[in-house]
Amino acid sequence: MPTELTLFPVNSVLYPNGLMTVRIIKPHELSMVSDCSRNEKAFMMASRIDKAENTDSTPFNEIGTLAYIVDFDMPSSGILEISCRGLERAKITCYKTRADGLIITQIERLPSIKYFKLPRKYQVLQEVLRSYTERDGMQRYKEELEEDWDNPDWLGCRLSEILPVSRQQHYELLVMEPLERLFQIKKLLKK
Repeated sequence: MPTELTLFPVNSVLYPNGLMTVRIIKPHELSMVSDCSRNEKAFMMASRIDKAENTDSTPFNEIGTLAYIVDFDMPSSGILEISCRGLERAKITCYKTRADGLIITQIERLPSIKYFKLPRKYQVLQEVLRSYTERDGMQRYKEELEEDWDNPDWLGCRLSEILPVSRQQHYELLVMEPLERLFQIKKLLKK
């Protein structure tokens, strides 16, 4: 059954259970943040499509991640920043842009990914992520992890969010099934 949510298009990809900090610049974004915070509502985050790769008029990808606000900050720049946690993947079925610039979407939740144990051939990827989280400057990232090391979907999403690949490649990783994602990550790491 379709659900109506506010859309926040971003220049990156938020993965389920991942964290993302975004700057709130436009008045309609502030309105969305206020409404979602006050009413404890989720919203949809979808990555923008690069103009060169856009074959139609839709400025964002159709699959995104439901998210909720976990924290606020106003650093010295005076621009509000929010930290969001990803929930689950969803598909945008239609959208409309209001006069104030806020985008309202109809979304369908994608089938939840059934849990299964991480296959042995991908266990090496656990060590890749553990090693990454031990690097200098990664303390906050490590503290905010909601750990599920044996879950192929969780592990693939965590590795995907730290890979230095294009926004389009991040989107492709987001929409993959867990084992396909791990296979692709393993290939990318061998390069």
